Order: sequence, then structure tokens, then C-alpha cells
Amino acid sequence: MSEPVTLRRMLRAGVRGVSEYTGMVLALFVVQILVSWGAGLIMALILMRSFGDKPLFDDAVDGDLAALLEILRGGGQVFGAIAFVGVGAVLTWVVLRWFLAGGVLAVFTEQPRGRRETARCFGAGAVSYFLVFARLGLISFALNVPALMALSAGLEWATGRFEHALTMTEVIVPLVLGLLPAALLHVVASTIIDYARAELVLRRPDHESLGAVRTTMRAAGFVVRRPLALGHVLVYWAIFIAVSLGFAWLSHGHAMLGTSGALSLLAIREGLSLLRSALAIGVTAGQVELTATRPPPPREIVPVVEKR
Repeated sequence: MSEPVTLRRMLRAGVRGVSEYTGMVLALFVVQILVSWGAGLIMALILMRSFGDKPLFDDAVDGDLAALLEILRGGGQVFGAIAFVGVGAVLTWVVLRWFLAGGVLAVFTEQPRGRRETARCFGAGAVSYFLVFARLGLISFALNVPALMALSAGLEWATGRFEHALTMTEVIVPLVLGLLPAALLHVVASTIIDYARAELVLRRPDHESLGAVRTTMRAAGFVVRRPLALGHVLVYWAIFIAVSLGFAWLSHGHAMLGTSGALSLLAIREGLSLLRSALAIGVTAGQVELTATRPPPPREIVPVVEKR
């Protein structure tokens, strides 16, 4: 009799997946760095070209609030261009994730041995599932519409309480409360899509007949029936928030001056980003472990009509 799938077993599967495929984890981290650093470099060049010769910009970077407000008031087009670059980077990463997610799920499903077999399995999975994952991406946007509506309402509610805030606590608490409903709705929607992807890869012979919409509906029912699926993702977010707060504590109030300080801060920040990537990949491995226990979808039997 097989061991029942528990949260502990899913976490063990995540640790095992990350430890066995460290090369894949590092490769995905490098791709993430290239996208984020590329966008950051373009933004920095835009700022340097627009404000590099203005002493007021140096004062704003050093924390002068009046100088910052003056820069913001006169740089509408510049910050619009930066926002455009940021949106482009986000969309690029979303499309890349459709490609990368197929490769990661294929590796955790087939469990190849050796770097060459892992690379071949990753590439085949990424190419095979890109289009169906793109369709799932459109469904994901529809599922996140309630989260976007909750985000707008939450920010409006929190903004109304900032006017009377006198301390940082009076700013942070309303902001957290306003964002919490949207965050929970997003977690539910993203978890449903994650399990839809996992099922499409695990049921590879049937993935064409299943369809993205039908698979998403099955995943939604599964997530509702198995609260363990949401609990597993919430553990990830709890660890994610904890390590992010740890980084904030390390960087706040601890002077890191000069080249060595900047390099230390960069190393800590990139180490935190690597840890986040490893956690996300570990969550995927745990989701594959739980998805493997699901019964296959019922097959549609097409009646055969004999010709006379």
C-alpha cells in the first residue's frame, strides 16, 4: 500500500527535486537574471540620459524628498518610458514561463538521469507544451480578474486611510489588509493553473483530447476537494515572505558602504532571488507528487458504425 500524500511528503518531494536537478535550477535562475538585469540596465540608461547632468537628481537619490518630488513632476515622459520597459519585461517573463514550465514539469514527471538526458527532456517538454500553456495563460488571466478587482478596491480602501496616518504602522497595516483579499484570490487562481499544467504533462497521451478549459475545470474541482493543494502553496508564500523580511532586516540600518558593501548587498540580494527560485521549483515538484494520485480523466468512447 502506497504512502498517502501529505504536506510532509510534498515538501520532501520539493527538496528532492531541487537537490537532484540543481543544474536546472541554476539555469532557470540565470534566465531570470538576464531578463531582470536587462530591463534594469535599460531603465538605468534612460534615467542617466535624462537626469544624469542634473544635481537635483543626485539629491533625490540621496533621499531628498523635495528633490524627488521635483524630479517626478518634470519627468512624466521619462517615467512613462520606464513603465513601458517594465511592462515589456513582465510580459517577456510571462511568455518565457510558458516555455520553462513545460520543461520543468516534464523533468519532474519523467525523472531523467544525467545532464544530457535532463536537457533533452527539458527541451522536449518545453516545446511540446508551449502552445497549450499559452492557452492556459489566457485562462489564468480570466481567473485573476476577481483578484484584480479586489486589488483595486483594496488599494482604494487603504488610500483613504493614509490621509490620517501619522506613523509607518498606520500606513503598513491598512495596506496589508487592503491587499490581503487580492493576494488570496491570486493564490487560488494560480494554484488551479499550476495543477492544470501538471495534469496536462502527467496525462501526456490525453493532453490533446483534454483541452485547456476542461483541464482547468478539473483542476479547480481538485483544489476545492483537496485543501492540501492550497496549504502547500501557502507554506511556500510563508517562507517567501519570511526570507524577504529577513533581507529587509539585513539591508535596513546596516551600513554597507563602498565597493565591498555594494558587492555584499548584491550577493545577498541575488542569493535571496536564487532561494526564491529554488522554492518555486520545489513547489512544482510537490504539485507533481500530489497530481500523480489523481485518477485519469474519463475517456470518451466513440461508437463505431459498421458500413454495410
